[in-house]
Amino acid sequence: MKLSLISLSSLVLAVPVLAAETGAPELESILVTGSRSLQTRAEVSGRLGLSVRETPATVDVFTQEDFQLQGIRSSIEAMNSAPGVASGNLPGSMGSVSMRGFHRAVNYLYDGVRMPNSDAGMRNWDAWSFERIEVIKGPASVTSGEGALAGAINFVPRRPHTEGLHGSLLASRGSFDSTRLAGDVNVPFNDEVALRATVSWADSAGWVDDTDSDSLALATSLLYRPGERFSLTLSVDYFEDNFSTAYFGTPIVSREVARQPSSVVSGSSGLVLDRAMRRTNFDLLDSEVGSEATWLRARMEYEISEGLRLVSDSSYYDSYRIWNDADEYSFNTGSGLIDRYTSIITHDHQFWSQRLHLALDSDLAGRRNRFSTGFEAGGTDFFTQRRFGSAPAADPFQPVRGRKQADNAENFDTRQDVDAEVEQLAFFAEDALNLNERWLLVASLRLDLIDLERQVRNVNTGTEQHYGQDYEPLSWRLGAVYEAARDTHFFAQHTRGATPVSGLLFMSAANAAFDLSDGTSTELGIRSALADQRVQLTASVFHIRQDDIITRDPQNPAVSVQGGSQAARGMELALDWAVNSSLRLNFSGSLLDSDYRRLIEAGGADRSGKRPPNVPERLADLSLYYRPATLPLTLSANLRHNGGFFTSSANTIKVNSFTTLDAAISWQMDGGTLTLRGRNLTDEFYADWSGYAAGLVFTGAPRNYELSYLWNF
Repeated sequence: MKLSLISLSSLVLAVPVLAAETGAPELESILVTGSRSLQTRAEVSGRLGLSVRETPATVDVFTQEDFQLQGIRSSIEAMNSAPGVASGNLPGSMGSVSMRGFHRAVNYLYDGVRMPNSDAGMRNWDAWSFERIEVIKGPASVTSGEGALAGAINFVPRRPHTEGLHGSLLASRGSFDSTRLAGDVNVPFNDEVALRATVSWADSAGWVDDTDSDSLALATSLLYRPGERFSLTLSVDYFEDNFSTAYFGTPIVSREVARQPSSVVSGSSGLVLDRAMRRTNFDLLDSEVGSEATWLRARMEYEISEGLRLVSDSSYYDSYRIWNDADEYSFNTGSGLIDRYTSIITHDHQFWSQRLHLALDSDLAGRRNRFSTGFEAGGTDFFTQRRFGSAPAADPFQPVRGRKQADNAENFDTRQDVDAEVEQLAFFAEDALNLNERWLLVASLRLDLIDLERQVRNVNTGTEQHYGQDYEPLSWRLGAVYEAARDTHFFAQHTRGATPVSGLLFMSAANAAFDLSDGTSTELGIRSALADQRVQLTASVFHIRQDDIITRDPQNPAVSVQGGSQAARGMELALDWAVNSSLRLNFSGSLLDSDYRRLIEAGGADRSGKRPPNVPERLADLSLYYRPATLPLTLSANLRHNGGFFTSSANTIKVNSFTTLDAAISWQMDGGTLTLRGRNLTDEFYADWSGYAAGLVFTGAPRNYELSYLWNF
């Protein structure tokens, strides 16, 4: 594919809602302080306190104000709003992300803290819980540790402050019997102490038959700041979600069997996605899927002297997750039925972390220099039960779903109890030197020391396997920012990151014998604020290469070796334009060329030149907001275009591109803002993700509506 500018004609229009004057800043204020502000500081980009303008990388920050503007309800919707990011709701790996040509090569941080195999703890959290979400593109191992070849995403919860009493309440009711209730309050007791409490609850019947779900989020945090030099924030955050029977995707079937064949899926397999199966659920009648998690956090900041700060971050995480279901389906061309596979998987997961760093802002030979250094220590205890079997095949249109099976060898061929322990110690240093008024140089270095130990017990045979591995990846970043004119900056960076060949917590004995996989990236870009800050533009081009991925020996395909490689190059553009006091336009788009440079799979199949799964090569969003000068009314629309992607590295099944249109109208009243929102107004039938079997895709929600009320006080 040739990289070129994105044509507006290939885009779709989107309509989110502007909150009322009591719920959101004016257009000009949003432009300065919202997601595109160049002055925003993002912790995901490092511990130097650099603004987005000063960071030699593409950084996007989406605030709670942005969530209300766009009607974003969940972390998946929030991540999908970021330029160049695609995310899907795969129940076994919620919030899995495709970014810059790499699928599941992203680190997830909670309040700046990342655990090993961080996608294991991801859930589709309610966006109400977060003050902002930060996204950095390209290898980010230097700031968040191994695993971040495509980037890192930081979820920052709402935290207390002493700037005044305020709060907000949200209530909504919509299609699929969906209800959402949320509240937030910040209470300063005096100039030194403040308390903040946040709660959200959501319930939905889902657009697929019998897929009821509910979620709960509770957060309480306390700020103690006795003076300008010291502050301490303590927090307890709790998340819970439950599914009666979850939606694990829709299998594609032969055209002869399909009752309403669609053009959503194409390729050499000859299978189609049947519109008649849009609401069909193939999970067990009494499936059990859910999770609960608790985060304990303590953050201390102390100004030792002018320009010198000591920062301590302490974390403890405890969670339990369960999947007892039929979660993988494939069409059997011989029988015309849907073959189903069952599993019982539990995660008993604990993690602790302690990070301590010094940050110095001083002069070096008459030039401003910001320096940070510190260490991070952590430990993980992870126990998982893993049972894999099969359920009776089901009719594609009237499945007899069946019920859970007893945990025994007769029902589950594979029965494992697995313990994994990970101990980590990291040392890092970062520096930003202003060579003069125009040039800023940034350098970062991180050394991770990782000790993995795993024990796998075969419950059916009673045999045990013990193995482990030590890793010592060194990550670094070199970058520069050049101010070409006032509010116009060019940036460039070259980075190196590292990632395990598979997730640490789930690594097999064979994979544990391999070294880490390396990745390097080069990025060039520009940020500019024009027309008295009313136009903000960010554009970049990049190239990422990952080496030493697992492939097969060309001479003996039965033997796995390191030596494969994958690469991606592309460009991204984000534009925020306040046309006048009533009209605002947002546009973002990305073009990508991603493929395996070298990959041989089982049986000697050569996948070189093929695109990785779940990687769309085109993404675009166009949003429009209009507020008449004489009416307390806001009209908004949002168009999202998602390019096609493949379901496996063989590239035999392609999920074709789709475009969705959302729109909203909001009315400001004395007490708050009432919003009517419609999503997927064209009732597009589409699939936005794949997972498990190559012939299994996840369809998006049909046309739906929501009425919400937001009150800020």
